[in-house]
Amino acid sequence: MEEIKIVNGILVTSQGKTRGGLTIGGGKISGLGDDARLSRARKEIDARGCFILPGIIDPHTHLGRDKEELFRTQCRSESISAALGGITTMMTTARFGNPTEARLAAYRKAKEIGRSFSFIDFKFNAFMTNQKHLDEIDALMEEGVSSFKLMMAYTREEAKQIGLEGIDWGYAYKLFERISRLGPPAMAQIHCEEPEIIHLLRNQLMEKGRADIAAWTESRPSLCETMQLCDAAVLAQALKTPLYIVHISAKESVEALRFFKGKNPAIYGETCPHYLTLQRNPACGILAKVNPPLRDLPDQDRIWAGLGEGTLDTVGSDHVVYLREDKEKGIWKAPAGFGAIGATLPLLVSEGIHKGRLTWEQLVRATSENVAKIFHLFPRKGCLQIGSDADVIIVDPEREWILGTETLQSSADFSVYEGKRVKGKVINTFVRGNLIVDEGRLIAEKAIGEYAGTRG
Repeated sequence: MEEIKIVNGILVTSQGKTRGGLTIGGGKISGLGDDARLSRARKEIDARGCFILPGIIDPHTHLGRDKEELFRTQCRSESISAALGGITTMMTTARFGNPTEARLAAYRKAKEIGRSFSFIDFKFNAFMTNQKHLDEIDALMEEGVSSFKLMMAYTREEAKQIGLEGIDWGYAYKLFERISRLGPPAMAQIHCEEPEIIHLLRNQLMEKGRADIAAWTESRPSLCETMQLCDAAVLAQALKTPLYIVHISAKESVEALRFFKGKNPAIYGETCPHYLTLQRNPACGILAKVNPPLRDLPDQDRIWAGLGEGTLDTVGSDHVVYLREDKEKGIWKAPAGFGAIGATLPLLVSEGIHKGRLTWEQLVRATSENVAKIFHLFPRKGCLQIGSDADVIIVDPEREWILGTETLQSSADFSVYEGKRVKGKVINTFVRGNLIVDEGRLIAEKAIGEYAGTRG
């Protein structure tokens, strides 16, 4: 007899939709298909005609910023927000400690913290900013850290603000070369924005007295993102390095990515919900300051199309917790980013599926299957298959609700989506067969997250 049986639902994979359900045993999916053919179970859950999807994998979050205690508390608070939004695995940086020193000890500590405080599974992305970080790549790989991120956009004062060291293309070359020699699952990541043009435009706008949110967009035009994307793609192709480009925001970048994908199958592109749903001059003003900045409707339209056609592979939240007081420092000094991890699925369903921009199959591909494949977690995660982890969510596509600080339950004290009505809500979330969310409420009493590293 199985532990759990979910019936009367619509199973959704990247290949299509079928009526039926699934069974769970030993934390794995043990049966799939027609309800009448599923084995009996100790507990039966009626999906009531709702959609049964693989749990979402968020490939891009930043927990805790530079403080270990913040990392500890946010592993709890933000994993709860994530679970309520149907996310069953999140990938995060762990920046506490001295970011200029070797990072192995910090990631080992972060693994312990995650296991003690996270309600969902987790994996790490590593910032690479100096030779010490390059020297420990092999050891990080043994710990299951396999994605190594370059922050080329952060130099001068911007680098100091977030505790990073500025790096150049010589450093990038060494990293790409090292990753190429290591082979899968090692992969380079890059935040694409050309800093020297940004520095020039920023100074010009400051001299004019500009301090509005639109000025932030003007200081970081699309060409800066697209220029670095092209440079990184050429380097990756030359050195045969798998490359993952984070948070693509511009229509020109989508076109460039499409071109390079035709030459290199190991180049991948990510976008974020805010580039799909928000534009420059949002109602929340400076709270929506983010890098790259919010852009315009033609960019949104091309990004939606890029997801549908497969040019863009994944959707990451780029979630980071800041408070209102952090953002009140003015447009040029306030930190970039905001928290919205629990909003990804409802936004994609409401603005994508219900508006004909995305199908359910495309949603599953971009939020689960592709992420698992790119980060070498498939088929353990990212799919509804017998033997896969029972990371499963049940989604009511018609349930309407309102996004905001109260409903998203992040530790942030503001939401850029405050008051936005959406259509589509997670009813149940299972992590490795453990029922974490029931009827849209957290019911788990303790953290059960496990490290989802490819090795450690």
